[in-house]
Amino acid sequence: MAEPVDEIQGRLFRYRAVESATGRLHAGEQRGESAYDVRASLRRIGLEAEHVEAVLDRSTEPGWRAAVRRAFDARACRRRRVAKADLCDGVATLLQAGVPLEQAITSLAATGARPVAERRLLESLRDRLRSGVSFAAAVSEHPDWFERFDIALLEAGQQAGDLINTLLSLSLYHQRAGALSQKLLVALAYPVVLLIAGIGAVEFMSFQTLPPLVDMIVQARREPPWLTTTVMSLGQGLAFWWPVVLVAMIAVVLGVRRLMDRVPVDSRLGQFIHGNVLARMRSRVRVAHLAMSLARLRRAGMPLADALVVVSDTVEDRGLRQLLTEAVEALRRGQDLSSVLGASPLLDPEFAQLLHLGERSGELTEMLERIAERYQRAADRVGERLGAILSPVAIILLACMIGAVVMASVLPLMQLGELV
Repeated sequence: MAEPVDEIQGRLFRYRAVESATGRLHAGEQRGESAYDVRASLRRIGLEAEHVEAVLDRSTEPGWRAAVRRAFDARACRRRRVAKADLCDGVATLLQAGVPLEQAITSLAATGARPVAERRLLESLRDRLRSGVSFAAAVSEHPDWFERFDIALLEAGQQAGDLINTLLSLSLYHQRAGALSQKLLVALAYPVVLLIAGIGAVEFMSFQTLPPLVDMIVQARREPPWLTTTVMSLGQGLAFWWPVVLVAMIAVVLGVRRLMDRVPVDSRLGQFIHGNVLARMRSRVRVAHLAMSLARLRRAGMPLADALVVVSDTVEDRGLRQLLTEAVEALRRGQDLSSVLGASPLLDPEFAQLLHLGERSGELTEMLERIAERYQRAADRVGERLGAILSPVAIILLACMIGAVVMASVLPLMQLGELV
């Protein structure tokens, strides 16, 4: 039975087809001008296509478009941590029960309760497994779901013949990272809801209540209260110029973040910026993520230098990424990892000390796991403290906003009463 040969011209399509004579299932890729041409080409060699889809060729994308796509993929990966943890746990559970990998993916894809995006992912993985592609290679085709860290860990687990424990480890890793993100989201959700409620009250008063009062005072040839006109102008201006205000706020936040990264940590301003509750939480999360990632890759049998290269690609902080690159070069020169990371102000000095103890005792992987557990607990405590601080602050700000709106309504009423 001859397999289809890719043409030089045309787009790339992925297909799944059934051999008419034997009923065997075939899957692969072929080039053609359209899906119809691919189906016709398969039919000529005795294959009846069940599914044909175009494969996005990203090799010819412009640089700016590739950068934007990578940013969106990274954001999607972070948003899907909990869902990815559930998928990895489900596959590992079925493999532990003796179900083959392809059948396990097929069973999960047939679950109607899963979201559409998850079912599409599982169906794509199933098709690629049927075409003879390894699980890690199939996963690598979905950068909006799996990071390079996930792919490297799965590749190492497959080579070591320990895919079940690798999937369980990956599930636990993303479950913890997703749980911390959800805690931070819950801590910020309440203040945001209160802020939206306050803005809604200002908008309502600015368009429904305050304009008639101001018109009555103006008709009486009196000057409206300053607070009333200010609140009304702010509310009406925000209603018309909110896109500009939103863009300006995003620009300010990005500018402040870039400025904060350039402030020396050992300066007074740097100590204030990097010593607040949110900064301490980010620092602990950074250390926990770094230690856990290195421990997982080391458990899978990857050398420390290669593990650092993989982890550096998943780090958002530019300074930390540069630090990990320097650490790789130092390791290849024969230096210890703790000597490089301990000299950086980006990481906690205690982390470098514990790392040094792990290197001296020859139990670096176990020490990395203990460090990750310790800093994960510390980040959880800081997150709870942050939530406890933000709630009363949000209530105070909302009370001030509502008080200003109430006074903006009462002052013109008092002025009208004096006119009567």
